[in-house]
Amino acid sequence: MFQTRAWQQAWQSTWLPALMQDPQFKLIPAADAYQVRHPLKGLIPVSSLVACGCHAPLVGSIRSEYWQHVAPIGKQAPSVEGWLQRALPFIKHELLLPDVVLSSEHYATIQRFATVHKLTALLRNESIAYAVDSHNQAFANYLSALGANTRLKLFNRRQRLAKMGAIRLVNLWPDSTAFVEQINAFHQIRWGRPCFKGVNRSFVEQLMIQLVADGHKVDLSALMVDDEVVSVLLDLTVDHRTYNLQGGFLEDRFKGISLGTLHLGYQIEKAFDDQAVEVYDFMGGDGKNTNYKVKLATMSTKLVDLTLIKSRWLALFYRLNEHKNRLLNA
Repeated sequence: MFQTRAWQQAWQSTWLPALMQDPQFKLIPAADAYQVRHPLKGLIPVSSLVACGCHAPLVGSIRSEYWQHVAPIGKQAPSVEGWLQRALPFIKHELLLPDVVLSSEHYATIQRFATVHKLTALLRNESIAYAVDSHNQAFANYLSALGANTRLKLFNRRQRLAKMGAIRLVNLWPDSTAFVEQINAFHQIRWGRPCFKGVNRSFVEQLMIQLVADGHKVDLSALMVDDEVVSVLLDLTVDHRTYNLQGGFLEDRFKGISLGTLHLGYQIEKAFDDQAVEVYDFMGGDGKNTNYKVKLATMSTKLVDLTLIKSRWLALFYRLNEHKNRLLNA
């Protein structure tokens, strides 16, 4: 999804105009990238090159995972190496590559590229993206493999919820405004801030429109009890994979029922029932209180933030800083 035309068009029509108003940012069309100047430790000015569509220092855009930007080299087919070649002349201090799949050929390509061009490759951060394989097993088998308490929250509590009123699952699309207002209200209660605001709200609304125009699926899923919306999930299906981009719910609406987890159960079951969907992807990130994704997932992917550093003094600074952190954490 993060490399689709829809994602890039939505990002460039919303985030790019906002960034270009700030003199710290500069668009590099030849590399389909932008440069951002930011102070390291609040003092040292650093210039970072970042692919368009990706988040970066001073840029609060939505996280774009599974990095794999491609571009052609001459008459060759588009490739990660092709994009790196285009970006190379514009690296002043560093090139930021967020959320690269560690086990992928792309990671190996990046490492080889760094070696050939005498760039220092540093692994800055790690995270894990979780998902459910909905293609190679039945939903009943998936449920039976879960822990008893997880299965209770994800599926068995449906019976208790049915006693509270009539249960309905409704796709609110194309009313994205009502959906965003609802998820923002849930997040305001639970987190003290809205889920989508400012440029990110415009981006998400544009993304959904572009995805549908390009033949992909948008499910603004609302779990309702009688006429009350008690949980919402933003699910986007691209190329046989459903991405759970965000969710929100009423935390204490019904005693003993985790509405967010129960709603995920309905959506995961929907993925199993849809022959066109092979994976239900929770992506990276943890929950508020527990890492619920690890308990629900059947698959995991390690993601790493890579930095290719051209500046020798910057590479030395990062290494010294990492050494200091290891000593402090020992």
